[in-house]
This record gives sequence, C-alpha cells and structure tokens, in this order.
Amino acid sequence: MLGRSGSFNMAKTAFVPVVLTAALISAVALSVGKKPIAPCGAEPYPNYPAVDAQPVVTTWTSDELGEGWSPPACTAWQSGFATNVVALAGHFHDSRTVEAVLAQIGAISSLKNVRYWSVTDKRWNGLFSRATALESPDPRKPRDDFTAAEIRPAQDLYFLAADNRSREDVVWRLRIREVESGRIIVETANITPLRWFFLPYVATGNMQTSYFLEHEPDDSWQLYSLTRVLYTSPVLAYFVPQASYINRAVALYRHFAGIPTDRDLPAAP
Repeated sequence: MLGRSGSFNMAKTAFVPVVLTAALISAVALSVGKKPIAPCGAEPYPNYPAVDAQPVVTTWTSDELGEGWSPPACTAWQSGFATNVVALAGHFHDSRTVEAVLAQIGAISSLKNVRYWSVTDKRWNGLFSRATALESPDPRKPRDDFTAAEIRPAQDLYFLAADNRSREDVVWRLRIREVESGRIIVETANITPLRWFFLPYVATGNMQTSYFLEHEPDDSWQLYSLTRVLYTSPVLAYFVPQASYINRAVALYRHFAGIPTDRDLPAAP
C-alpha cells in the first residue's frame, strides 16, 4: 500500500474506449509454470511493459507455486509458503524526484481516495474506509502523514488502514529497505491480524507487499509490486476470486502513477 500527495507531472491519457477492452484485459497475464521473480539483479517476472502501457499482473495459488517455492531473497520474507501471490509490473512517465516519491509514499491519508472495481458488486468501491499514519504501533495514536525526511532506510513506520470489506482497523508496518540512486524499496506488512466479524483470517505478518521503484533516464518510473497472502485456512482462498487480487493491485498502481483509479476500464471485469 502506498500513499499519494498532490498531482503528478505526467502525461494524462484519454479514457480507454470500449474497442480497447480486449487489449486492456490482455495486459493481465495469468501464470503458466513460471514463478515470480523480483527485480533484484535479475530480469523480473512479470516483466515491465512499455511506458504508459497497462500494467501486467500475474497471480498464483499455492498449488501453482508448489511446495518448493521460496520468496525472492531481497524481500527478506521469513516464510516461503503462501495461499496466494500477486505480482504487478508497471511503467509510467513521471518527472518527480525521489524526494517527491518518498513524500507520496508517506501520504497515508490519501489511501482513502483509492477506488477499485469490485467483481462481486460490479461497481467501483473505495479500497479503504479509513487510513491514517500512526506515531507508533499503537492504533490510538494517529498523526499527520509522514514527510519525505522520515522515509529513510532502516526505518520502521506504522499506519492504520481499514479494508472496505471487513472495515476492521489493521495496523501496518511500513519498512524502508533501500533509498539510493533513484531506487526505492519499501515493504508493508500487517502487525495486527486481519479479521472478519472478529474472526482472524490472516495472522500477524502474513500479508506482505514489497514495492520496487526505479527511476529511469527518460523521466519514467518502473514499479514492481509483489504481494504474499497466507490465510489461516486454505479454504478461505476459494472465497476470494483471482480477479479481486488483480483489481486491487491495479488500483494501487494507478493511484501511485497519478491515474484516477476509476477512470479507465477495470483490469479484470
């Protein structure tokens, strides 16, 4: 999860017409055999699309990953097992500096503006009902958004966000792993369980996302996100369609890229 502050200096594209629906959906790739590869000294999978093309999203279930899968070493994730894994690769024009991107990451309150296409409701919904930065892991201590100066390596920050479905407050850790030479790596992880009607369905630390951002010489940014989810019961995975993972990942990407999150056609109708 990433915050957003202000508008971005990037070219805005027109609304995607209906005739491009097939092309838009084709940008969402479902895995066949290949496993996720993070951009850590290797060619990522899925790979980055052309600048301002639709992002590429790939999903895996535990069966598709297989028992031998382990997360990329650069994520520093402790557990390799996952119920679902979602990888997104995007590429967009943007002349922002690293400092401006760091300020956006710290703008936690703007997460309330993110909208995604609900495959269940067949409409655009807000992704979060609440979102605020925290002074500490204590959910009772909200604060203003984080500044760029606070987004520094080896720094753990905390924020609260409530998903639109469960509406339960969850405390998240924002860990900054690298900020150097136009490259930013941050990670989010839940430090309180995700609950549904007071029943935990994702234990502490079992929903993690690593974001890899790279500034390119042509005033563009590449963004790769990798999410791992481990449910308390594998049965729960059958209640969440893969399209839901895709649409949520794309909503956060559009938010980060400065694209109105409900402007274009849904990635997975």
